[in-house]
Amino acid sequence: MSSQDTVDSDRLPIEVGSRVSRRDVMKQIGAAGAALGLAGCQTENGGTATGDGNDNGDGGDGAAQAGDFEFSRHPAVAPPGWDASKTRQGSGQTERTAVFVLQNIDNPFFIPMTCGFHDALNIFGWDGQVTGPPANGGIPDQVSLIEQNVSNMEPGDVLVTTVLNNEAYNDAIQNALDNDIAVVNGHSTPATRDWNYDYMMNDVGFSYRDQPMIVPHVGIRDARGGAAMAAEAYDRLQEKIPDKDEYTVLITNELPDNPSVTRRVSADAADLGTAQRYFEAQSDPSVSLYNDQIINPPASIADAQTQIVDTISGADVDGVVCSAFWGAVGAGQALEAGELEGPMVVCGFDLLRPLLEQIEAGNVDFTVGQDPYSQGFQNVPLAWMYLERGIEMKDLEWGVSVWDQENVDFALERRSWAGDGGLLQWQQENYDFLR
Repeated sequence: MSSQDTVDSDRLPIEVGSRVSRRDVMKQIGAAGAALGLAGCQTENGGTATGDGNDNGDGGDGAAQAGDFEFSRHPAVAPPGWDASKTRQGSGQTERTAVFVLQNIDNPFFIPMTCGFHDALNIFGWDGQVTGPPANGGIPDQVSLIEQNVSNMEPGDVLVTTVLNNEAYNDAIQNALDNDIAVVNGHSTPATRDWNYDYMMNDVGFSYRDQPMIVPHVGIRDARGGAAMAAEAYDRLQEKIPDKDEYTVLITNELPDNPSVTRRVSADAADLGTAQRYFEAQSDPSVSLYNDQIINPPASIADAQTQIVDTISGADVDGVVCSAFWGAVGAGQALEAGELEGPMVVCGFDLLRPLLEQIEAGNVDFTVGQDPYSQGFQNVPLAWMYLERGIEMKDLEWGVSVWDQENVDFALERRSWAGDGGLLQWQQENYDFLR
């Protein structure tokens, strides 16, 4: 490569891929840096780009606001068994074991998460397993499984676990760190106000090799996902019922004892986000909660349908917004059976088949997907970058997707995770480490 190889105004092509050695990549990067002067980039001698990436949109004038100085610091601690030569030229094919300890191994929601985890292990050449307590188990059973697995793991292995609160898992996590095990929080995580880097490093005092350590989260933030669901419902209310100055919605929470699900809808469960807080912030048209409350129907489609009908039958309610799928399916069935009168916007959370089928039939408007496959998969490359390249681990969080009649066929086709001919069976038949 020469300085004449510029493309599109000072951009230089760098050839990468399986047929290009790391040495050649580094030579190309060096040539690019020399040709372009690495303008605006951080350099090894401490030069930094202009700006800190934390622009809060206040234009730089006026008094500083409380949110203007939010920032994160990620611990930079060498990983277990660190060998600097691996970062320079190593293949990254170290044999490792990664274990994902779920909160409930019997919940079908976790099947796509398991499939994603298996795919990532196979791609990165690691061994591993997914485990967790049965449906009648609880957090103590999950913590016990974490401790059992850590006792059988080697330095440089990876523990992934859901974390449901900010206290019960701490000793088990520190024990893993003390045993040179990298730890990732996949899927469920406590509220930001209860579980953040400052809390982990200073209040709990997680440490590795006597240096502060955090446990990164992979997945969505539930409160933000709930706000996204409410925003979509608000837009659809205006499209379906355009002539109102105020809308009334019924919010349901079928799992009030599950903090992750509750944060999707209840303003009391989180400081930011949530469906309730989003609705209450709207005006012109405004949105009010039916009877100023969130109801808690049972986690059963039939029972949720009965309670929703008993609560709002005959009332002027414009929408039913649900924290999960039971209430949304129940409300859709009630509309189909004439037990509720439309027009009405109905929505729920996750991609369970009964909910997708109600969307396909036109009884439910949409559902919000949180991508459990990626919540299984992305833990592995995050840990790989740390263990093989020394790149400090950070939260990997994303938004949600909306599924309605326009794309529900795609969602139904993609749900073939389990059963005969499903992805999980294919993995077990084709991945050596699963046999």
